[in-house]
Amino acid sequence: MSNKKNILIRMDSSSTIGLGHLMRTLLLANGLKNEFSITYVTQEFKGNQNRLIEKNGFEHRILNGSDCAEFVKIVQETKPVLVIIDHYGIDPACEAKVQAFCDVLVFDDEFKEHSANIVLNHSFIAKDEDYAYLKNTKILAGSRYTLLKENFLSHKNGFAPLENLKNKKVLITLGGSDPQNLSLRIKKYLVSIEKSLHVNIVTTSANPKLSYLKVADNGLIVNAEDMAALMKKYDLIITSASTSLLETFALQKPFIAIKCASNQAQTVDILKRQNLKNVIENFTLASLKTALNFVQYRPHKIKRVLSKYSFGKNGVAKEIIDGYK
Repeated sequence: MSNKKNILIRMDSSSTIGLGHLMRTLLLANGLKNEFSITYVTQEFKGNQNRLIEKNGFEHRILNGSDCAEFVKIVQETKPVLVIIDHYGIDPACEAKVQAFCDVLVFDDEFKEHSANIVLNHSFIAKDEDYAYLKNTKILAGSRYTLLKENFLSHKNGFAPLENLKNKKVLITLGGSDPQNLSLRIKKYLVSIEKSLHVNIVTTSANPKLSYLKVADNGLIVNAEDMAALMKKYDLIITSASTSLLETFALQKPFIAIKCASNQAQTVDILKRQNLKNVIENFTLASLKTALNFVQYRPHKIKRVLSKYSFGKNGVAKEIIDGYK
């Protein structure tokens, strides 16, 4: 019987929610598994990818619904030293109920109120002072705590400006579910303005439009196993302002970033304030045209912003291991 201390991770994935919560918590869980016994607690929504939890070797418990009491009961049964919550549907009242039995670490992308011992914002644009309103809470914010796979952090090549679109390779990665269904629309537009472009869409099996996309796009990439290796092959990345944008920054790639969900608003706002015309808040083909012009004719501005951020390795896992072992 293992004498490791327990950690619970509460998150969900689905065709609507996407896979972002799952993928970033798996990165963290894999950094902790040698020191702790990890159990995931999830619901089973349509399009979930819970199979990846077992594939990564973690225990998994299923909730019947979203009632906080059911989750708290599991917390009482398993006696974890820490519960990690990556879920927009869990409010501070539920966090407080969990906190009565153990410490709580909450992922936060939207600078909200929390009842937690630790708040983690792993976006490279986040700062400790953004959370001055949270008293007696440890803040882990910024690129030191960005959760990225090793093959993104070990990238050595520098920034290569796009210069023009002729014969270039473009990757469209708008999240696991592409909630606004923009990928194919963007690809068709790109090919219409420059026929020599090589454009690929990458998505996941959580995409509710997957069957249609497979028919409409014979170059579709589904469930790429090594996103770093894939992204390195492309001259331009068109991405949602989410984890894939963090990956793009780590790889120092020319990019166009699109706000595809409400939790990406803060990132988009901060980047736009740095006069980046390749960051799109409300997508239109006109805004895409402006962004394409910017990445071709203002590459020095993109390089300047990319160079401002450096990413740490296993910063969050180290904080947890040091704090709970």
